[in-house]
Amino acid sequence: MPHCIIEYAAPLENIIDISKLVDEVFRAADETGLFDTASIKVRALPFTSFKTGADQQLYVSTIVKLLPGRTQQQKETLGKTVLASKQTLLEGKALFFVEVVDISASYFK
Repeated sequence: MPHCIIEYAAPLENIIDISKLVDEVFRAADETGLFDTASIKVRALPFTSFKTGADQQLYVSTIVKLLPGRTQQQKETLGKTVLASKQTLLEGKALFFVEVVDISASYFK
């Protein structure tokens, strides 16, 4: 755990290397020390149809799903670390944000 799901505007594929973005998010999650490296999962999904205001800005949204039990401070550290990992690749190219959420007790593996 965690599941890091990167959703992005498909036109970004012509501007940045998405595999580097995946690597950076993975590195950031690992850097927090909150998880066993082997348990971190990161995937990226492009969206061809999207609307982000009048300017149709490109975006990268990362949702980090966790099993319950992490403290608010741990979630905040994780979110800020993942957000910072995207800065170099995305600054000035896209909006970027992170949401850290607990998975419900109905998650099965």
